[in-house]
Amino acid sequence: MQNNHSTRARTDLLRDVFFSPKSAFESYFQKPELGGRDLFVTHLSLAVLGILSKFVSNLIQIFVFKVTSTDEETNLTLFQGVFSVFAFYVLMIFAFRLLDSFRLYHKMRDRLKDWDGPEPHVFTISFLPFTSTAIFWILPPPFPLLFIGIGALYSLQLSYMYLSMIRHWTTAEFFFFFLKAILFFLFLSFFPLLVYNIFRTVSF
Repeated sequence: MQNNHSTRARTDLLRDVFFSPKSAFESYFQKPELGGRDLFVTHLSLAVLGILSKFVSNLIQIFVFKVTSTDEETNLTLFQGVFSVFAFYVLMIFAFRLLDSFRLYHKMRDRLKDWDGPEPHVFTISFLPFTSTAIFWILPPPFPLLFIGIGALYSLQLSYMYLSMIRHWTTAEFFFFFLKAILFFLFLSFFPLLVYNIFRTVSF
């Protein structure tokens, strides 16, 4: 029964993100049956849709090519790009979680005035539309990339809407936060490369 309530709550959250964004944040923070695990499962379920969509897209393209051309065979396979699409969305899911963690700790706060601290998972909720673009991989290129761009812009708008209303962030604060976040992610990507280059230099 609890799993049914949790599934229903995740479905309602995903619907509200598109049709009632303010309610989406309220329903997440006010419903005890929703937590970080539910957000991860929702994102992961949408990423799995990317696998199915890309597979169906490959199937359709192969079928269309065989019907319209009899001279040569297509190099496209059923599983081409399928797992790359899934890996892309899984990587982005972890990036959203890191972005929320960075947001929680990037500012010093007065615990006497704000003991509970900022609300968690704001970006993880806001970027549900971005992960939802996985379904558009059923379309031929470049339409999936177009919808990914639209999903990213809408997700940024959702996160700004919430932070400006609840945390009173200005446009400048939101912009500079993302500049800091970009530097943070660049550092995370630079560190493994640095270790690898040191290891390669020493070994060879």
